[in-house]
Amino acid sequence: MSWDKTEYINRIEILDSGELFLGIESEGNEMYQYVYREAAGVYWDPILKGFKSTDLKDWTPSKWFFHIVEIAQIGVGVNLILRDSIRWKGIPDLDKKEILAANS
Repeated sequence: MSWDKTEYINRIEILDSGELFLGIESEGNEMYQYVYREAAGVYWDPILKGFKSTDLKDWTPSKWFFHIVEIAQIGVGVNLILRDSIRWKGIPDLDKKEILAANS
């Protein structure tokens, strides 16, 4: 990817569909839809405005979080940064701690 963009994560949740979702503050960019080309189980959701996983299955929410952040950077040149204030939904405390510790 020839350009880098920083996006700020303002919500992290497990959707009713069983996917991990990282919502961003901005409206995103139409280029984000191409993250699926990495064939790594990470997708852009244009309605919710964020990146999401496939079904969590054997991975923890924190493992998926780090995977989504990595694939967004590799695939579409997006640096996902946590905001100080995050809305959490359905994320176990242990996973929250792992995510926050790695991003402090």
